[in-house]
Amino acid sequence: MKRLTLPALSGLMIAIYVLAPGVSPAQQRGPSDDRIKGAYQQILAEADKNRDGKLSMSECLAVWKDKTTGEKNCKYWDANGDGVITEEEYVQQVRKIMRK
Repeated sequence: MKRLTLPALSGLMIAIYVLAPGVSPAQQRGPSDDRIKGAYQQILAEADKNRDGKLSMSECLAVWKDKTTGEKNCKYWDANGDGVITEEEYVQQVRKIMRK
């Protein structure tokens, strides 16, 4: 099994596993929703300055040195474009990455 990491919002990393042949169907689905939600909670602990349980675009952008890259990434995680990144959107977008 080869490990590939993808950047999460705050520079924390989420581990996604690229699976080799012979891996069980459960492993092929990737991390469980609980694990993905755990990664989101770690991001919130660092970046959710007003502690409302979600990330505003300004909270997301604040963690990026390169604002152009930050804006692109924050817009990706804000799947519905409402200016707020919720746990549900985060799970949805990680699943989207897993399907690629």
